[in-house]
Amino acid sequence: MEQHPSIRGLPLELLLTIFQWSLDITTLQKDRCRLSLVCRHWRDIVQKSACLWTDISGHDSISYIELSLVKSADLPIDLHYLLGNPYDGRPPLRSYLNAVRKHFSRCCSISLATETRFASMFSELFDGLQATPASRLEILVVKAGRSQRLGRRLTFSLPKLPGMTAFPKLRRLEIDGVPCEIPPLSLQLNNVRSLNLVDVANVEADQLLDVLRNSPRLEWLGLGRSPVACPSQPALAPIHLPYLLALHLIFMPISVSHFLLSTIRAPNCSQLVMSSEFPEFPDDVVRANLFTSETKHFSPVLQKLLTRGIYKDVHIMDISHESADFLLQFHDEEDYKSVNWGILDLEFRLESVGQVMETVDWLAGYMERDMPKIPIRLFMDGIGEARLLDVMDLHMAITHLAFRPPRAPFGAPRPSPIFVRMAQPTGSGWALPDLEGFTYDPEDSSETRDEEMLDMLRSRYGSSPDDSNSDRVLPRPLRKLRLGTFLTDELHLLGEAEKILPQAEVFQMETYDDSMW
Repeated sequence: MEQHPSIRGLPLELLLTIFQWSLDITTLQKDRCRLSLVCRHWRDIVQKSACLWTDISGHDSISYIELSLVKSADLPIDLHYLLGNPYDGRPPLRSYLNAVRKHFSRCCSISLATETRFASMFSELFDGLQATPASRLEILVVKAGRSQRLGRRLTFSLPKLPGMTAFPKLRRLEIDGVPCEIPPLSLQLNNVRSLNLVDVANVEADQLLDVLRNSPRLEWLGLGRSPVACPSQPALAPIHLPYLLALHLIFMPISVSHFLLSTIRAPNCSQLVMSSEFPEFPDDVVRANLFTSETKHFSPVLQKLLTRGIYKDVHIMDISHESADFLLQFHDEEDYKSVNWGILDLEFRLESVGQVMETVDWLAGYMERDMPKIPIRLFMDGIGEARLLDVMDLHMAITHLAFRPPRAPFGAPRPSPIFVRMAQPTGSGWALPDLEGFTYDPEDSSETRDEEMLDMLRSRYGSSPDDSNSDRVLPRPLRKLRLGTFLTDELHLLGEAEKILPQAEVFQMETYDDSMW
């Protein structure tokens, strides 16, 4: 009988690599215990190999953390304290920091996350790094929860970020949701690969430019809700970042975003995330204040990103009858939730429908004339402007439309301009000729509005004897119709829709279904 070699015959180095891959930072104690219970040989390897104890996790007890620090000997260590359930038995962040403080000099990476109410604890981390410089440190990531982003009032003094010159090997610095102060001349980094500063109290533009100039291999740059004072003089020379793959500018002042876009040259950027507010500007707000002739070098990047992504979503939402959110997200994941994984993500708080139309025209300017229309999924939320639908239809192929009509005013509801436009063809054909999926999700349903939607479907998709002799281009058959949960008579609406669209998939959305597609 053929004899297979035993796993005992594997070289120790290979076995250690397999063991390292089997360890999860959230269950280190259990994983090491499982390996030790296989046999005496494996137990000896686990207990005597310092390289299997270099991950120091906040999910373990303080006594086990202290044991891990001893067994890791003098090897570089990685600290992990991840955001999770505060009642899962993990030690408090303060206790964790007190246990590892003496070993900061051995740290290769520090990744800490906590709730915003405990963010004051990061001052102890920064003080400890000042007292015990971490010359081996390559990664420093500190994050707080969402409560800071929602505007919770903070009652502690801002911790001061330690001088970066103490970390000559630092390649990734990420401060997200942790309000802290960056003292002058402290943000001195060379050859950094990833820099992300969100909700910090201040960022000096000159320091930031020095970091960018000294980091030609930078791959990720993110700034969010952080005051950056633009220098009085423009950059003397453009900063070339050929390896930059992701650029995130989250609710930064328009002047700062424009300054960075006009200074940075990133021809290989494959992820652009931007959000800005444009109050009290004329309709050509984006074109005139953000993407000007000084940023024309970004045109090839935008043109490339506009063709990427499996899913291309445009969400236009009425905020207060005086402003609107324009959100464009191109991504490859069907259940796309986070801006961190998109390809192109633009969010603009605009002040009028005219500004939204100018924004669409501006984006269309980056499309080549012989380029086919970009297929998109359009969600019009509380906005019923037919002219806005026209300009989207002119430049893009709307394959899916989700429509949440504006709230009906008191008195007799007026006909929806969107339904009127979709129901009646023009001389050149039907509006939205590429439409495959339609979602009707009113917040305040009425029999009149629901019947208006059915009349639109009958006019658009119902059989008519005149169509056989017409030269008009008929719309593409609808494949899917989704109806919202707040309907006056959902059984009647579903039944009538199925009669009009016998070949389509017709169904009602679940109560807690937050997807419009």
